[in-house]
Amino acid sequence: MERSGRFPVMFGAAMDLGASRRGAAAGPAALRHAGLLRALGPGARDGGDLPRPAPLPGFSHIQPAHQPAHHLDEIAAWARAVQARAEGILAEGGLPVLLGGDHSLPLGSVAASARHAAALGRPLFVLWIDAHGDFNTPATSPSGNVHGMTLAALCGEPGLGPVWGAAAPPPVDPRRVQILGARDLDDAEAELLAARGAGLTAMPVLRAGGVAAALLPFLAHVAAEGGLLHLSFDVDALDPELAPGVGTPVPAGMSLAEAATALALVRESGCLAALDIVELNPALDRDACSAHLTVALMTELFPPPHRARRAA
Repeated sequence: MERSGRFPVMFGAAMDLGASRRGAAAGPAALRHAGLLRALGPGARDGGDLPRPAPLPGFSHIQPAHQPAHHLDEIAAWARAVQARAEGILAEGGLPVLLGGDHSLPLGSVAASARHAAALGRPLFVLWIDAHGDFNTPATSPSGNVHGMTLAALCGEPGLGPVWGAAAPPPVDPRRVQILGARDLDDAEAELLAARGAGLTAMPVLRAGGVAAALLPFLAHVAAEGGLLHLSFDVDALDPELAPGVGTPVPAGMSLAEAATALALVRESGCLAALDIVELNPALDRDACSAHLTVALMTELFPPPHRARRAA
């Protein structure tokens, strides 16, 4: 099955306040320079970068000193701007492609997908391709960096609710989440993931059993429920020997073949509704190899017309 007629619309959010190392704010420009628009295929559009959002008036949150979530007020403003742009793209029949920036930005993009799915009366599934689980909360995070709390917040865990104010999106059911390629989880994070029933395929399991064995049951679940799929792709899922341009590298990551297979399976499912590409840090890259590799992988999601015809 090939992707539906939705046309990709990419837009950048040049923000890296959710991470401890700066530099991912330059990710959107690097992805464009590496040719991402062409990789997204015919009909893809570039919606430009979001302007820096104004501070949220009257924004407040309870944040005890021993449970920090750094820069949450500024991240909340960005998340709301991302959500608004993604909702607009979905409303006009497009497929939003968020260019980060760090992995706190899907607080906005996945929120938009959750609202869109709810309006259609369809369940939302999330595929989180990442070296990390991003399932900490302010109470469990050892760093206070929001990019490590994003998925937990989207699944309704407490601590980051003020990001959305009174208009919180429907929480993602953690049983409809699949984390692929993880290899760096905090103990409390791993316990919470297990308690909530989230799917997790760590790299040793992925390497032993193969990508198809890990991913096809999840994609079959999406199809069986008539769900929409939001794919959040963190460049640090890849082995840092291949893609060094990330702020939180973890050894023994996904190979090019493994990542390409995962993305091709998503394409073939026909369920993709939204995409994030996050955590590319050009300041840490080597001759832009991480940017070019990431762009090359995206052709597995959005193949040129001649490839799509051969696959049909």
